[in-house]
Amino acid sequence: MARDVSFFLLGETRTKDATGQTVTTKTEIEAIGIQSSTYQNEFFQADQAGLRPQGSIKMNSADYHGEKLLGFKDANQNMTVYSIYRTFEPDNDWIELYYGSRVGNG
Repeated sequence: MARDVSFFLLGETRTKDATGQTVTTKTEIEAIGIQSSTYQNEFFQADQAGLRPQGSIKMNSADYHGEKLLGFKDANQNMTVYSIYRTFEPDNDWIELYYGSRVGNG
């Protein structure tokens, strides 16, 4: 069942400071998408790669910039973070992000 959801795209930007050192800044961009559950074949393929799929989110492709993590905040503002392990772009307007967690120590 699909539903609208608010989530956060988590990434990093790298810049040089005045001394030429690389400075990494974590980014957290709030986004809105349509969340869906994962199909059985997705579970099988993800399991083969050592992943535990949690679902997918379809969002506007212009808002996605290659982030590798996404997160959901609960009522207490605690964030649960997942890896984006696969993307699918059915057209130029939409992108689907498949997310989950690593199995074991991966």
